[in-house]
Amino acid sequence: MAAHCEWKLSDNVSWWFVAVQQTIDAGASAEGYRVTAIIPVYNGMNMIRRAIDSILAQTHIVEEVLVVDDGSTDSTRDVVKSYGDRVQYIYQPNGGVSAARNTGVRTATSEWVGFLDHDDEWLPHKIERQLKLLKANPSASLCYTAHWFHALDGTIQFIYVPKEKLWPAIRLCNPFPPSVALVRKKDVLSLGGFDEQLTGASCEDWDFFARFLAAYRGIDSPEPLVNYHELRTSHSRNYRTMLPNTLSIVDKSLLSGLSGMSKALWRRRIKSMLYYRAAISARELGDPAGTFLLASLVQWPFPDLAPQRFKTVLAHLRE
Repeated sequence: MAAHCEWKLSDNVSWWFVAVQQTIDAGASAEGYRVTAIIPVYNGMNMIRRAIDSILAQTHIVEEVLVVDDGSTDSTRDVVKSYGDRVQYIYQPNGGVSAARNTGVRTATSEWVGFLDHDDEWLPHKIERQLKLLKANPSASLCYTAHWFHALDGTIQFIYVPKEKLWPAIRLCNPFPPSVALVRKKDVLSLGGFDEQLTGASCEDWDFFARFLAAYRGIDSPEPLVNYHELRTSHSRNYRTMLPNTLSIVDKSLLSGLSGMSKALWRRRIKSMLYYRAAISARELGDPAGTFLLASLVQWPFPDLAPQRFKTVLAHLRE
């Protein structure tokens, strides 16, 4: 799972109940829309049952459930097979989560595909709510929702990035995890799917959604319809892998639509944030962080971008 934007959230999130009810009242019926759920998994026998159960409990029937096993060596197969013909099991040699998701998309027989990481879960009304929004907005190719972020320390946060703030926010951080998205299959295929060269990078979803939303219209729901669970094994904590791979997608996808001086300035801002996040991850792991902090300031020395960087530098100098 990739690291996502560090949004400052209001303690009072009850406002979204009104917005959601208005959306539901104005929305069209979701009848007639078919959905395939795609779960990529690697050694997930301890958590995948929760994910599958959450799909089968949807208030709108998910016509097809595909579990793409990316070379697991544990008992994942046995868990999935226990569901019988309600779930289709696909095994492939280990090639990374991008390859697993792409296999699922190519196999899907529905117009719409929903991604669900094996350690996350959909709340019961997710697909129903999203399909109503998509039917009311036929030009949209993607619908994403707010979600609950379950942190390692036991805290739970409401996370939501409104559609009107996606750009330029998506240039600096991944605005949402794949588990909240419902996308049109043919449009995923037209973009070549997820980049399989980003194996183990945990930025493949950031790269994909930046490319997708630069090409197609997305809509959003402020209702939290997914439980996203942070894991200790998350690739986003491995800055040695994350930094070079996130740097590789800057020009490829994060600078879409920019040119000239604007593009040059944004390139520096983005790289500054990537080096800063690498510094934070290094500090959390007890590794040297000074080089990354310096690189962040060299790229963008101004306090408008993550002003907490300067507090981090002072803390580092005192050590």
